[in-house]
Amino acid sequence: MDQLSLFSELDSTEMVIPADVISPLESNKSVKSRDFKKQQRRWSKYVKSVQDSHHCSWFDARKLLIEHRDNQVPIEMRLVE
Repeated sequence: MDQLSLFSELDSTEMVIPADVISPLESNKSVKSRDFKKQQRRWSKYVKSVQDSHHCSWFDARKLLIEHRDNQVPIEMRLVE
């Protein structure tokens, strides 16, 4: 039975990273603001998705994410909640 491959195909997809997915270092929001926290959580989810999909470190996933976002090239991502 190929159950594992069946499930792994369902939770992974290619997508273009929206330009407004920015790292906390790129943010112009106040560190204590709700908007900053929201950007931070969103960034973290995207990096974690790339990291899980590409089986790499946080720093490598961050680099991949920025590269693909800036060039608007699709990247494979594992969908996480």
